Amino acid sequence: MEISLYEFFLILIIGQCIFLIFAIQYIPKKNTGTNRIIQYLLGIYSFYLLERVLDSEIGYYVTNEYRYLFNVFYLFIGPFVYTYIRRLLFYENDRYHLNYYHYLPVVFYLIYGFFHINSYDSIENIGNYRTNLFFTVEILFFISITVYLIKSYYLFNYYKKNKIKELSFSPNSIKYIQLTLLCLTLYMLFWLLGIFELFDIITWIRRPLIYDISCLIFGVQIYIVSFYNLKFPEIFKIPYPSNDKNALKKKNKLDEREIHEIQNLVKAYFEVEKGYRRPELSLSILANEINTTTNKLSWVLNNIYKKNFYELVNEYRVEDFSQKINQNKHKEFTLIAIAVEVGFNSKSTFYKAFKEITKMTPSEYIRKTKNSK
Repeated sequence: MEISLYEFFLILIIGQCIFLIFAIQYIPKKNTGTNRIIQYLLGIYSFYLLERVLDSEIGYYVTNEYRYLFNVFYLFIGPFVYTYIRRLLFYENDRYHLNYYHYLPVVFYLIYGFFHINSYDSIENIGNYRTNLFFTVEILFFISITVYLIKSYYLFNYYKKNKIKELSFSPNSIKYIQLTLLCLTLYMLFWLLGIFELFDIITWIRRPLIYDISCLIFGVQIYIVSFYNLKFPEIFKIPYPSNDKNALKKKNKLDEREIHEIQNLVKAYFEVEKGYRRPELSLSILANEINTTTNKLSWVLNNIYKKNFYELVNEYRVEDFSQKINQNKHKEFTLIAIAVEVGFNSKSTFYKAFKEITKMTPSEYIRKTKNSK
């Protein structure tokens, strides 16, 4: 039995999957509940890739009446992806799980699977039955994963839109989730092509090639998961939107005493403790440091300071940076080194914030400062 280069590549990916399943357990600052979900997903990906390798080498290694039963794992992909992203991005939901009814398709599929096994030998037109079953299963799985993929995009877009209110930096999770969802979207597009090919809607691509490309997409996604989970183990989260009307009412108004107390605490934390220099500073961290809630703090920032968390923190950082320039620190250190010292975590975030606040670049500011002396 000869193994092709493509099959060897798939075996390497399976090995990477197995390694990551165990390695995730030892990641520092790990989110246990979140990482458990990605371990389940990696296990499903490994099974899918192993099935592809064995199928190409041995053929139908499981008899037809049992073969469809193993496909039940694919019904977990959609719910697991959604649960993973929700746990990953929203700090109030590390133990979040979907209601049990989301897994009813799995139960129904297993019930039908056992019926299928028991009645398989008595089916008269077995060829027609297998064709219809294959079509039905393909469409069922496609709809299941696509629905949760759309829900995951909604979560991600909410996170991107609201992170500026909660975080003082641009987190690595943005690019990670973008790439993860992009890979899954591409996978579903090829799945859709496979359905079109089944119904002879398209003829320019054949099913074996679609399977091969799908495996490669899974492989890319696995390496993305490996890279980001091992290099950036700490994902910074924001609160999940609350539907609690009572909580919203409490958030809408604070009394004067609470407002002044929070203002004084924020001022002391930034101006005395220089807390804005923490590169990982977020709304939840600040609320914890001054012993208040994120809702109350957010209300004060929006209604009293008239700015979001991102704007307030970066104003302090830019002001600190400007003072160091006025002290000629840029003659001793690089601009990026000074930016990191005042709390910025990347060159792009620093330049963007500086330009937004001062309406000029750091270099232009230095020239202006030099000319004014």
